[in-house]
Amino acid sequence: MLNLGDETVETPDEVIRRVRRGLEYVPAGRLVLFPDCGMKYLPREAAFGKLSAMTAAAAGLRAEAAALGRLSPD
Repeated sequence: MLNLGDETVETPDEVIRRVRRGLEYVPAGRLVLFPDCGMKYLPREAAFGKLSAMTAAAAGLRAEAAALGRLSPD
């Protein structure tokens, strides 16, 4: 969901689009967004930006799923 080979920070919308592409292959109940150890090679600002985009995307996807009755909101 994040490109750790590039310091460019994704937007939450970019991450959401990538998650949706992943959902074509993996059921929603099995797809988990989490950072991997490759973040340690990024500058702190880039890593923080990518993590922020990932968490914002996850929150947006959860809210969308809850609104559609597919997930209970946390």
